[in-house]
Amino acid sequence: MLWLLLVMGNATAFSVNYPKVFGSDWTDAERYVIEHHEAWKKEFDVFGVDARLAEAVVFPELIRYSFWKDEIEKVAVNGLYVKKGRDGADFSVGRFQMKPSFAEKVERTWNSSPLAQEYGFSFNIADNAEARRSRVLRLGTEEGQCRYLAIFIRLQELRLPQLAKVSRKQKVRLLATAYNRSFSASWLSLCQIQYERHFHTDVIKTRSTQLYCYADIAESFFLKCSNPNTNLAEALCLSYFRELYTLTEP
Repeated sequence: MLWLLLVMGNATAFSVNYPKVFGSDWTDAERYVIEHHEAWKKEFDVFGVDARLAEAVVFPELIRYSFWKDEIEKVAVNGLYVKKGRDGADFSVGRFQMKPSFAEKVERTWNSSPLAQEYGFSFNIADNAEARRSRVLRLGTEEGQCRYLAIFIRLQELRLPQLAKVSRKQKVRLLATAYNRSFSASWLSLCQIQYERHFHTDVIKTRSTQLYCYADIAESFFLKCSNPNTNLAEALCLSYFRELYTLTEP
């Protein structure tokens, strides 16, 4: 039954041509990744994280990113969050749209994991303005967000050893779902909710807002990068049948 859950999502991806749906927003986001890949890769390499996989996990956020909205939210986070914590402000900031509360979870989990000792550093997680100011400064740079993303991925790999047994494409889907929906969801829960549609690019969600599957978008970008000379629908189809064969062979 679990293998069926793992391949179901491919069928939904067939029906949506995301580069066409998002148009220039997709094109701009893709160009931004290409331009920054080498710089980001240096940060991901420090933690032994596949840069292409990491970029795919946050690619939907790059599509949604708005410079002016981000500037407004940064002002609120720099002021209210530093003074009052999450109760003051907890807006998503930066290209990867990370909230201070997300960074707090990453830091707390890192500090209590064997990775902190392995890498020789830990975070200041005290509940005071100094710790919050340092956190906001890290979130305010792309290098800092790359490190948070890399650490998030390493922590998920540590928490969910099953990730080592699935394909890279499926790993992208599950990590993207954890990133977008739930930092601490169980393996079974992630396998189930990876198909849900909650992602949108509207400034404010309304009844007419079109909802998309975050994991589908991440997967589509990952396959496009992995098969640059292949039509996206073709790549999805090949990937689907390859996965189906792998999971059903004796």
